[in-house]
Amino acid sequence: MKITKKRFGIALIASLITIPSTFAVHPAEAGIGGGIGITFPAGHHGGARLQRTSYAGVRVHDVSEELTVEEKGGRLLLKLKVHNEGESLYMVEHPTGQDYDFALLDAKGKEIWRWSNTMAFTQAFQTFAIEPGASQEFSAEIDRKTYRELRDKAVLAVAGLTDTGVYVSAEVPDAVSGGTRGASITGGIIFGSGAWSRW
Repeated sequence: MKITKKRFGIALIASLITIPSTFAVHPAEAGIGGGIGITFPAGHHGGARLQRTSYAGVRVHDVSEELTVEEKGGRLLLKLKVHNEGESLYMVEHPTGQDYDFALLDAKGKEIWRWSNTMAFTQAFQTFAIEPGASQEFSAEIDRKTYRELRDKAVLAVAGLTDTGVYVSAEVPDAVSGGTRGASITGGIIFGSGAWSRW
C-alpha cells in the first residue's frame, strides 16, 4: 500500500478522537518520541523486502507509553511499553482481567483487528500497578496468514492501557514498498474512548 499525502491525512485525522466531556483533560507532554513516531527502515538492503519499524510515544503526568510496530518476516509485532516516571505507585482499576489492548485501523479509522477479540479475561475487578521508576511491556503478534489479509488495509496501530482513556497510535509499516519510502514523521496521541467503546 502506497502512503500518499491524502491517505496520510486521512489516517492522521482518523487517529485523533475528541475528548468526551465526561473524561478529565490531562496535560500531555511531547518531546523526543512523545506523541511523534519516527518510521525508519531497518534490516539489510540485500533482500526484496526490508523489515520496517515505526514508533510513537506519549507522556501524561508521570506515565509514559511507547508503541513499537514492526513488520518482520511477514508477521506484525506490536509492543507497548508503560513506564512510571513518577515517585508514587501508579494504579489503574479494571473491571476485568484485561490490562491493555492493541488494534489496527484502516485509512477511515475503522477497526479491522483487535488483540483482545482472540482472548478471554476473568470477569472480576482487579488493579494494575507499576512501582515508581519501573516499566512493564506488553506484546502481541499477528501471524503471517492473518497479517497477509490485513496488510493492504492496515494504516494505524493503536495501543494503551485499558480504562485510562490514553492511547498511542503509530503508522503500520509499509512492507509492500520494500522500505523505499525513507524516514517520515508519523504518530499521534489519542485521548478518550471514542469509537473504542470497550477501552
